[in-house]
Formats: sequence, structure tokens, C-alpha cells
Amino acid sequence: MPDDSLEILWRGSDPAKFTALQAALRGEGIRFVELLAHDHAGGFLNMRPYYMEAMPGFEIRVSSSDLPAAQAVLESIDKQESAPETRDLSRSERDASIEAAPILPIDWDPGEATSEIWSGEDESQAEYISRSLAENGVPCRIPDDPGHRLRLCVRPGDLTRARDIVREITQA
Repeated sequence: MPDDSLEILWRGSDPAKFTALQAALRGEGIRFVELLAHDHAGGFLNMRPYYMEAMPGFEIRVSSSDLPAAQAVLESIDKQESAPETRDLSRSERDASIEAAPILPIDWDPGEATSEIWSGEDESQAEYISRSLAENGVPCRIPDDPGHRLRLCVRPGDLTRARDIVREITQA
């Protein structure tokens, strides 16, 4: 397959769709290449709150021979997303689901994040883990250490939950 080129299957900023598409492609045995992009002007290692950073961009590419099958997988995911809800949630149910979602504290002290949960040299993986933690209400920081290894640190109280999230990501 040396002549088989990579084709763009999907590009977007929706992390849920990105993850769902990855899982569906793996389930169908379709090999793919994933790319994570972010706004370099905003800077990943910046200490500004995550919500002030530009949205990351995602891209999934597949070999041209797998493109028709991969497009069918993408279409099935699109259909699932556009399928109407079977019932409307009441206002109290909607409010309860919003309250149940983890919220990242805005006024947390990055100095409290002293427990290391991940280290490595892959900046895109560090960014992915950092954003996954933020989506689950766990703030983290990347200490400004000399050298080439990146480290992610969380508050000691968030350590167990953060380890579970990192384990899910790294074992996937």
C-alpha cells in the first residue's frame, strides 16, 4: 500500500464527535491518523484560564482505499447526532443535568497543583489530557521546568479522579 495516500475524513472542533469517530473507526477496523491543532498565538503553556484559549481543532485522515468505508462510518455518526430526541426534558431535568456536569473552578490557585499525574514529551498528548481533565472539572497545570519532558500536575484532592481520567486516555 505505498501508493495509498491519506485523505481527510473529518475536520472540526467538537471533541465529542472527534472521540466518537475514533471509536467507531476502531470498531470497524479502519486505520486512521489523528491530528490535534491549537492556536499557537494563544499558547498552550499559557496560564490564562482554559476558556480564554482558542478552541482546538481536530482532524482525522484515512487511507484513500479506506475512505468510502470511513465515510459510511462518519455518516452513521452524523445521523445519530441529528436524530431527534425521543422526548423533551422538563426544565427541572435540564437544570439537573447541567448541575451534574463537572465545572472547572475559575479561581483555583495553580500553586496548589503539586501532584504529578502524567509526564512525557508529546505536547499534543499533554494538551489532549489537559483539556480532557478540564472537561471533567479537574484543573491542572504544566510546571515551567527546564528540559524536554512535560508534566501535568493537579491538586492533591483531584489526584484520584485525574488518575482515572488519564488511565482511560492512555489505555484507549
